[in-house]
Formats: sequence, C-alpha cells, structure tokens
Amino acid sequence: MANYPTPYVFVYDVFLKDAVKHVQIYPYIKTWSRAEMPGKLYQLPTGLPIVVEEEAPAAAPAVPAAPSKVFGEVMTFEEMDEVMKIIDRQEGYREDAIGNSRLVREVREVALTPTGEKVKAMVYLCPKEKFNPKEMFAVHAHGGDWRKFVMMPRFDGYQH
Repeated sequence: MANYPTPYVFVYDVFLKDAVKHVQIYPYIKTWSRAEMPGKLYQLPTGLPIVVEEEAPAAAPAVPAAPSKVFGEVMTFEEMDEVMKIIDRQEGYREDAIGNSRLVREVREVALTPTGEKVKAMVYLCPKEKFNPKEMFAVHAHGGDWRKFVMMPRFDGYQH
C-alpha cells in the first residue's frame, strides 16, 4: 500500500457526486463533504475542468479582490490505492513521470463548506508553468463550480 500524505481527496470534476465518473469511486467512499479551496477553475475544449492556483499580487491592490474559489467535494476512502489509481488515470497523473503528467497531485488546505473546518487534501492542479489559456483554449469557469458552469446557458452564439 502506498503512503499518502493525507486521507482526504478534493475533487472538482467528473468525480463529483452525480457526475459521470463518480460511480467508479462511490463504492470506496468512507466520508464525504462539500468543500472549497482557493484557485481558478477553467474548462478545456474536452469539457474537462482544471484548477490553476493564482499568483499572489506583487503589490497589494488598491481595492483588494476576493481570491477566486473552487467548489468541490472532499472524500476519504477505503482501499485508497484502488481509488488513487482510478483518479490518477483520469487526471493524467503519473507518479513515475511527474514531469509528463497532465495534472500534478498536490496537498492543499481546503475548507469543508458545512463547518468551515480546514483539512489538508490531495488535489489535482495544472502546473502554472504548463498553463497557457490561449494555447489550451481554456475558458475561465466563472463562479468556480464546474457543475453549475456546465449547466449555465451560453451566450456565445453556439448551441450547447
């Protein structure tokens, strides 16, 4: 069994409750909670979301802007190795070749929405140095909640 830095995993994408891949991890769930973390959510042309951490501004802005948040869910699991294999494969994370991974698995502080309790959770992030929104055709998912963003009506001239 691998040694994980925390039992918590934060998801913001296809593994959310009622989302398309949730069924793959559902049998292993021990605990579940809505949660949020700082970051910016983008959607790629494939339909999949990614999270990019924001840079802290070099100088304090005249009007402090609230940091962007990403809304998701935090879970703990039985059979952690099995679950992490499933999630790693979906997120394009390769422990043996982290530099070639699509997303990296990092530990970040997340807040459990119902209580405000903060826990350290593993989360999959797009490395800043690999993120180029223009080249990736990444669309900022305003509001930081992928499920709501996907359901929002679009006014870009396309039928969705």
